[in-house]
Amino acid sequence: MADTEFDQTARDAISDRQVQVQVLATSMTIHELSIERPSIVEYLRTIAPDKQAIALIHAIEVGVTEMLARRGRFKS
Repeated sequence: MADTEFDQTARDAISDRQVQVQVLATSMTIHELSIERPSIVEYLRTIAPDKQAIALIHAIEVGVTEMLARRGRFKS
């Protein structure tokens, strides 16, 4: 399967360290994640440190919702 430009851009935003993602039945754990995308870093920098983790979770929720919607549009 060929890489898309989006896939490569996402890969470029993650450092060279090995990122391990564990997806379990009701949770997900990400180890050693370092994101080097300026727009994401700047977005989280504007949020109070004690709220950054929940902001990242919210951003993931929004992103997943959008990706699922796009998949649905392309299947139709």
